[in-house]
Amino acid sequence: MWNRVVRFGSAVAAGAAAVLVSLAVSPAVADESLTSLAVPAVRSPISSDTFYFVMTDRYADGDPGNNTGGRTGPLETTGFEPASDAFYHGGDLAGLTGRCDASDPADEGLGRLKRLGFTAVWITPPFVQRTVQGSSAAYHGYWFLDITKPDPHVGTEADFAAFMGCAKKLGLKVFLDVVVNHTADVISYKEGNAYVPLAKAPYRTATGRPFNPWRFTAGSAFPRLAPRRSFAKTPRVDAPFASAKGPAVLNEVTRYHNRGDIAWGSCVGRCEMDGDFSGLDDLMTEDWTVVKALADAYGEWITKYGVDGFRIDTAKHVDPYFFGRWLPLVNQTAAAAGKPSFTSFGEAWLTDTAQLSELMLARQLPSVLDFPYQDTVRKFVSDQVTGRSLALLFDDDDYYTSASTNAYGLTTFLGNHDMGRIGFFLATGTSAEGPALLERDVLAHDVLYLTRGVPVVYYGDEVGMTGSGDGKDKNARQDMFPTEVAAWRTEERVGGAPIGSNSAFSRATPIEAHIGELARLRSENPALSSGPQITRYGDGSVFAASRIDVAARTEYLVAFNTADEAVSASIPTSTPSAAWSSLRGAGGAVTDAAGKMSLSVPARSSVVLKADSTLPSPGAPAVSVTAAQDAVTGRYKVSATVPGADPSSVTFVMRRKGAANWTVLGTDDARPFRVFVPPARRASAEIAAVVTDSVGQRASSPPITTGLSPFS
Repeated sequence: MWNRVVRFGSAVAAGAAAVLVSLAVSPAVADESLTSLAVPAVRSPISSDTFYFVMTDRYADGDPGNNTGGRTGPLETTGFEPASDAFYHGGDLAGLTGRCDASDPADEGLGRLKRLGFTAVWITPPFVQRTVQGSSAAYHGYWFLDITKPDPHVGTEADFAAFMGCAKKLGLKVFLDVVVNHTADVISYKEGNAYVPLAKAPYRTATGRPFNPWRFTAGSAFPRLAPRRSFAKTPRVDAPFASAKGPAVLNEVTRYHNRGDIAWGSCVGRCEMDGDFSGLDDLMTEDWTVVKALADAYGEWITKYGVDGFRIDTAKHVDPYFFGRWLPLVNQTAAAAGKPSFTSFGEAWLTDTAQLSELMLARQLPSVLDFPYQDTVRKFVSDQVTGRSLALLFDDDDYYTSASTNAYGLTTFLGNHDMGRIGFFLATGTSAEGPALLERDVLAHDVLYLTRGVPVVYYGDEVGMTGSGDGKDKNARQDMFPTEVAAWRTEERVGGAPIGSNSAFSRATPIEAHIGELARLRSENPALSSGPQITRYGDGSVFAASRIDVAARTEYLVAFNTADEAVSASIPTSTPSAAWSSLRGAGGAVTDAAGKMSLSVPARSSVVLKADSTLPSPGAPAVSVTAAQDAVTGRYKVSATVPGADPSSVTFVMRRKGAANWTVLGTDDARPFRVFVPPARRASAEIAAVVTDSVGQRASSPPITTGLSPFS
């Protein structure tokens, strides 16, 4: 479970380091009943995509007539003030759609994104918002009232249909940002907003009986609740908002947790899931009625408009069973609408891989935004950590591996609308200026595009936006069209002068051009997007990895250097005695009979090489397997050893002791070969591994027997 994950380096991890199970290595055997179980490593439907994440209100104003949302009156009514970074600025769906002509250089909308090589666009929530809360407007889209229709500030249903039609015409996928944890803040409490722990005030039925919402399964009848008896707080709603939410069931105050605000800094566990996120009304996601209402309402955007996927906001704040109940309903709707490849990724701001992976392995999300990646890559390109840190990051990728998930489906990024932009991190976190700053920014995008995962570029990064003030939140949400915010007119731009009163579209930028080149490189060499990634070198300022074209049996090498001077390294590969052609960076290279390459990586730059010959044919494969309890997570780490350097894959299988059928635990296609199995009380299991080498030969290990007891 989520709350049982142990953080790296904690006292608990240190105390639990004793291995409960450690089994001897067994020699490989060719057992047909096992070798037939081998399957390729999974790839997400978006593993070859590149995303452009755009805040619709800040991109382009295609229809000035909707800037005030169809309202007149004071700021708290219209929410429109383009000179303030806290209110609507006028960007809309019409502006984002543009002329829908990628061949027209004047098309600043989706046609521009197509020209830059993006294959998918993720837009901030387009739904009806509570226009103003406190001292800010809902220009960002995360304070929804009604998820059944677009907010009038961004456009009409016809505008959204036109936007989707254009995306389909250009071959762009569209992902909607959705919120399932909360709605806009319309519920208040007469007792105040301080969070009340469950131990002090349990949930009660309408008749006063205590109950735990987590005990109710999918489709089960949830207890009848009463506003004055069932909650830690007494919820109330002002008359103007009494029926403002859609779907209508969300207007019932008994569909919320009503416990007060999350106490940031002191809250861990249950309070993060049933407290109000900064006052926003926290939905009772354990209630099947809520689950079904959210699935039906969001499903309409798939059925009616054909959206291709969801990015799910505040994913760690819903109850741990929600996604296992809600996502199957959403996916059924998508399949019925002719979108079997519909998928989703969630947001949980966690920089610990073991914790983040639990959202996929335990909470059943197909993917998540890779915050550990962002944290490590940002520090690497800022020269704050070494290539070893990047190697250790990728070494933890096996925490994400299951029969249906792995790290190749993670959405990777350099910055976002909450934490700030990569340009700001580089401008404030390094001493680089001018050309050197630009080179580090370009290098950051090289890492983003050329390592595993699905790259997401935050709008404006491609034109060198940085940020004002602390660079976070509102300070990282600049206008692409001519801005009226004074600070944004004068703030630093990577690779160019401050924008002044001009539009970001009026200038060609070196970062923009480079992103287009990276997109072309990935498109022409699919191994650079979805091929297995094998870490080859991580030390000092250099990191290098192989990417494998499995079908063509061809190896690529990508290398990055953050130093201010060229650095040479001896890098192992799986392709000996070969010449390598340069696709980016330095000239070609060769490998010796042992597969070693002497490579010089230019300062603040990257190198991409492709072997001119195929991988050597391997001998007969062999595999052995061990199991030991992982001190970090409490899961069982199942490891396979495959001799040699061939880029093989290993499928791990398990069956409960005495059972007839095997279950695939997952396939790992990069060394070290591992999966992590959840513990179970009073359980004993057989585990085996099947290796498939680069020419399709297979071998299996004999099964080993292990208990799966959790830590005591």
